[in-house]
Amino acid sequence: MKIEQTKIQLIHNPTAGAEEHEAEHLLEMLKSSGYRCNYASSKKKILKKIATDVKYITVAGGDGTVRKVILAMLDKKLKFKRPIAILPLGTANNIASSLKIEENLRLNAESWKKEKLQKLDIGVAKTRKDEEHFIESFGFGLFPALIKWMDEQPRAESEEPEDEVKQAHNALLHLTKHYEPLKASLLYDGKEVNDEFIMIELLNISRLGPKLQLAKADPGDGMLELVAVRAKQRPILIKYFEDIVAGKKPVFPIKSIPINQIKIALETKDIHVDDELKESKLHTWIVDVLPNMVDIVLTS
Repeated sequence: MKIEQTKIQLIHNPTAGAEEHEAEHLLEMLKSSGYRCNYASSKKKILKKIATDVKYITVAGGDGTVRKVILAMLDKKLKFKRPIAILPLGTANNIASSLKIEENLRLNAESWKKEKLQKLDIGVAKTRKDEEHFIESFGFGLFPALIKWMDEQPRAESEEPEDEVKQAHNALLHLTKHYEPLKASLLYDGKEVNDEFIMIELLNISRLGPKLQLAKADPGDGMLELVAVRAKQRPILIKYFEDIVAGKKPVFPIKSIPINQIKIALETKDIHVDDELKESKLHTWIVDVLPNMVDIVLTS
């Protein structure tokens, strides 16, 4: 008796990964693993139409592609909602790594048959005029500065992803030594904290930026992890990045705080939303969580 193949919608970033991650190779791998695929490039209009018999939306790409697909799906009607299966092809793959998703693509695809799902929250940050949704993190200070610095650096075509990660680690060490602190007021859990900070992050997952694990975050618990590094803690952070650059694997030295909502007031135009640098003229943000918005297919 012929076993019917599971139908999936594959959304693929054609510029991510190596030669074996090209569309024809991915489609062949998925076919041999028991799937029928509808293919779409992430460079075009995604999720224009999802067939009713599609079981999973499979995203082959890095964190930016995963974010693009999830946010596009949330803009659609309920008929577009499907669990997301991730084939990590990016440089950092922070979302997949935080969820312990298998890097071996064939093993990854085979594991979808177990139908093990994880709820994923979406973070939302608001001012009076702006609203930003994030999957990974939202923050001020060092990481917007890092994104700005990396955007200004020429990238050689032959540069390996790991070289880019090491470059970012060295840049963070330099920025940590020299970054001008931000005066900020944080209001959460009924208490107010006023201080100078070199980094303020709200994490929905455990990892951020160039493969750095900054917290033990559960992306489906309805909470965010606040990582706030005060100016007086600069030496601790410098030591952490020195160890990273030296090839060690230190534990992030500043404990995160679980919160479900925070009000942040500070004077800076630079923010980051996941891996994107943005500017805002308003300086008071309310950050909270939209719980259990998406199902992610786990591999273990």
